[in-house]
Amino acid sequence: MSELQLSAKLVGDIQQMLVQHDAAATDPGVASQYLCAVVGFLLGQQEMEKAQKDDVLEQLGAFMRHVADDVDKQRAATAPPPQAPVQESFGIWKPKKA
Repeated sequence: MSELQLSAKLVGDIQQMLVQHDAAATDPGVASQYLCAVVGFLLGQQEMEKAQKDDVLEQLGAFMRHVADDVDKQRAATAPPPQAPVQESFGIWKPKKA
């Protein structure tokens, strides 16, 4: 098996292609559903026993989780530190009398 060359550009290009097909794919959730459906479609066309397909689907699910966790960790490592929440205040300022 070859090493995958995943990049933000590749993912963006794929999502743009999906958006050309369906504008709703600008939503990452919808785009993800399309990608899962494509995997299911490709796997469904393969001549193999159901148990083998189920095993492949299980492995792909675990792989997706691994990639998502890895990307999340990378994003968290480069994210700016959280800022203190802004608190609303109300009051009237009056200058001191001399």
